[in-house]
Amino acid sequence: MNKSTPALLLYFAASLMYVFSIAFQWDDTFALLFKPMIFPAIYFYYWQESKSKPQLMSSLILLLFFVGDMIILVDSKNLLIPLILLNLFAYSILTFSVTGDLLKIKNPEISNLKILTVFTVIAILVSLLYIAMSLVFNASGSNFGLLMVYGVVLMLLSVAILMYYILKNNTASFFVLMTIICFIISDLFHILYNYYDHFQVFININVCCQVISFYFLVKYFLHQNHYTSQLSYDEDDE
Repeated sequence: MNKSTPALLLYFAASLMYVFSIAFQWDDTFALLFKPMIFPAIYFYYWQESKSKPQLMSSLILLLFFVGDMIILVDSKNLLIPLILLNLFAYSILTFSVTGDLLKIKNPEISNLKILTVFTVIAILVSLLYIAMSLVFNASGSNFGLLMVYGVVLMLLSVAILMYYILKNNTASFFVLMTIICFIISDLFHILYNYYDHFQVFININVCCQVISFYFLVKYFLHQNHYTSQLSYDEDDE
């Protein structure tokens, strides 16, 4: 058995139990027990798979998401601003990381279809942002400005990732694309649950996408490290 396998199994087991505790509305004790296990488990998996050499930027992003998750677990309503700021910082760092990957692409193939795809997705993202902000503004205008910045940063991250996936269709770009899809769905249904109506299905979708996004994010970091190491090796050979 690979050294990282137990950590990965713990991550999936803890994630599954946490999702069940929310979906079936079990006692809060179950969420308090299983949710704190998720991040340490997936980070230990990342540590083992990266040969005990995790990147500082990747670790910081995961740490910010972990602290944000603990805030949600404790009291998300009264600590909304710190939660938004933590996720905003994490998204900003991830945007910087993906942009760096974009700039490393040599001689990208650009076609009319790719340009059309990017503009279509931008239009969809702007529409989603408008709908989400309308719901927030109607419910409460106190944090509207901060949430607008949050939404714009998430949209910019989405566009950067889409461009990366289109121009560099590899395993790393696939996993980061899946990550941002999960982020968008999770945040959208979080807004629907908190600012539109407390339908149980909204929070269920939010939680499912949230926990699986961590796996996709770690896989992106691992493949990104692999491609970076490979690129450095090729440059040394030259």
